[in-house]
Formats: sequence, C-alpha cells, structure tokens
Amino acid sequence: MKKTMIIGLGPEYNYPKKISKWFEADTKYASNHGASLISRAIAKQFNGEHVEIDEFNKVNELREKYDQCIIAFATHVTNWRDVSIYTNFIEKLNLPTFAFSLGVQDYAGATSSVLKLHPSMKRLLEIVSDRSKYIGVRGNYTASILYKNGFKNVMPVGCPTVYWNLHPNLEIHKPETINNPAIVYHRTLSQKEGIHLLKDIPLIGQDFLDEVVFTKNLEDDVELKKSELAKYTKDPNGSVAIGLIDKNGIFHYSFQEWFDYVKSKDFILGARLHGCIGALIQGVPAVLLARDLRVKEIAEFFNIPVVNYEDLNKKISVKQIFQEADYSAFNRTYKLRYNNYIKFLNENKLESKLDISSLKEDFLFNHQDLRANLSILNTDIQGIKEELDSFKEALKTADAMHKLLDKLPLADKIAKGLRK
Repeated sequence: MKKTMIIGLGPEYNYPKKISKWFEADTKYASNHGASLISRAIAKQFNGEHVEIDEFNKVNELREKYDQCIIAFATHVTNWRDVSIYTNFIEKLNLPTFAFSLGVQDYAGATSSVLKLHPSMKRLLEIVSDRSKYIGVRGNYTASILYKNGFKNVMPVGCPTVYWNLHPNLEIHKPETINNPAIVYHRTLSQKEGIHLLKDIPLIGQDFLDEVVFTKNLEDDVELKKSELAKYTKDPNGSVAIGLIDKNGIFHYSFQEWFDYVKSKDFILGARLHGCIGALIQGVPAVLLARDLRVKEIAEFFNIPVVNYEDLNKKISVKQIFQEADYSAFNRTYKLRYNNYIKFLNENKLESKLDISSLKEDFLFNHQDLRANLSILNTDIQGIKEELDSFKEALKTADAMHKLLDKLPLADKIAKGLRK
C-alpha cells in the first residue's frame, strides 16, 4: 500500500488555550472530537499518518517520505474560511492529492447562501482536480455549490467516517425499548423548542466551546469564557440550559473516552453530526436533529432518521423520537453508498483497507439520487424568487416615499434630507 500523509484536521483534541490564537488559525486544530473522527477514519482506511502543520516547512523531506496526500477537511465549503496555508503547502508538495470529506459550512440554511468559495479553497480544489480524477463531497448540497463554482468532477460519497468499519455490512437493529440514552449536545438546542428534551438525560459535550461551559478546564481563558457564556445570556432558555449542563453534562478530553462513552449508550439523539455517526458506526441507534444544511445533507444521503428543529416542539420525549425511528432505509442505503465509495477510490487509484469482496462494477444510484439535484435547483430558484420579491417590495416603498416628497414644500424636503 502506498505511503499516505494526511493533513487538515488534527487527530487529537488540541485546543491551544487561547481563543484569539484559535480564531487566527482555526483550520490548524481538531478542537472537536467529531473532526478527530474524520482524520482517524481516513488514517484507518489508508494506513495513513497525520502530518502536523508545523511540519509544512519540510516539503522536500515529506515528498521523499510519502507517495500521496489526503486532505481531511470538514465544513470548509464556504466563502470565508481561509485555507491558504494548506493550499500553498500542497502546491509545493507536488504529490498526488485527494479530498473527499468536504461539506458545506455550519449554519447554512440553503445552498444559495454559499454562492462563492473562498479564493484559497477554490485554488486548493483546482490543484486537487489536476492531481486526481474526482473530488469527493459529503452529499448533493455540497456538490451543487462546487458545480456552481466551475468544478464538474465532483462525486457525492458521504463522509468517510460512516465507513469506519471497513466493510459493507453495517446495520442498525433497534431494540424494543431504551434505558440508557444520551444527547450529543449543541448550544442551539437551548434556543429552540427542544429544551424539554434536555431534561433528565446525559448531555455529551464535543468541542472546545462545550468544554468552557461543561468544565472548569478553561477557567483562565477569560476571553473564551466570556464570549461563549454571552450566547447563553442572550438566549431566553440559556440559564435553564446551563443548569441542565451543570446537572447532566459530560465532557471527555480524550477522543477515545468520548467514542467509548457514545458506544455505551443504547440510543443517541442530537444535533452533533459526528456524535450521531460515532454511535451508528458502533451499532448504536441514533437520530439526527437537523439544525442546518450540513446535518440535513448527511441525513438525506444515508437515510439516517432525522427530526427538523422546527418540529421539536411536536416531540414530547426522547423515547417518542426513538420509537418513531426506522432504520430499514439506512440499512439498505449504506450498502449502496459503500459500493460507490469504493468505486470512487478505485477511479482515483487510491488503495485502501476497505473490504471490496462484494464490489459492484458500476456506480449505484436510486430514485432519491436522481431527483436530489432537481430538488436543490428548485429550492435555489425559490430562494432567488423570494429575494426578488423582497427587492420589489423595497423598490415600491422607496417609490412611494419619493412621490410623497414631491408633494412637500421645498423647506420640508430640505429638512427631511438633512435628517437622513
């Protein structure tokens, strides 16, 4: 197997203890156990080694040591996230380079909200396009954004973390009842109609923003603590959420402790994408709470049971959500997605440790795949229509104001102009 270097998200939980430092270089650190799962999954599948950003000055040594480079990115498909340090590095590295964990940025509500890519990301993807056959993305929403930015060699393959077990036989078998559930917590849950779901259940923290609220580990980082707690202060349910976290919150500093704890539960619910994936790949039933397009994309692509945030007030309990969850579609879809992931790797001439014994010769698609792009296009058109309607209303208001001003005496017009 070729010698593979992995760059991007660090394999360990590695918050550098200064919020200003983290914001200056937020792509340097895996400050989230979910991000750590991505880089670990890729390392496992390709027997790869993670190269820290501090080693990027050793370009010649790295080129001699490795045969290929895989970029382990996550929510980097956006117009603001600067990845220049990676782009400059892979340009100098001049090795076969691959990217297939890309997803749309957090909090995006529609693909129309991400019209352009950051110039550094676009240049990085151009290099990847030159050095590999296909760019892999998490789903059809991310693919549509790349299409609009001129990339035609894009293949939705899901997130590599879902193929953690290296074989096509992952199935979720739901028990009759649950006795030991948990929620993979995200702050937005306290802002929505789902605050009632957080009571009397373990709440699992996942990233450094949770760490400052769940623990006293970062008490000395005054700036971070102030900025994060301020979000709860502005939230009408913030004090209730803080109380529930103090009572039931659990935060693991190491990835393995977090991963093992998720496995120990009989049901996982939450808005943390990789918290839920971490459960599914270990055979634990999970339901995603779709807080944004990023979560919705993976839920749709793999047919993972999902509840939209706007429907949380209709769900009376965690047990009700569990009882309504159906994994039959996920169990069928996983085999199809696994086959296509292997085909994607083969097309890119990427050797892996994944089981290929049941590989089909062609890419496999279903009806959902065929109508996905049309659905996204219709949503974009609707979004553009709404923006045009809003613009027309604004023009009507401005026109009415001008007509009113035309009827006023000159002195009144001058006074109104000065007040503006």
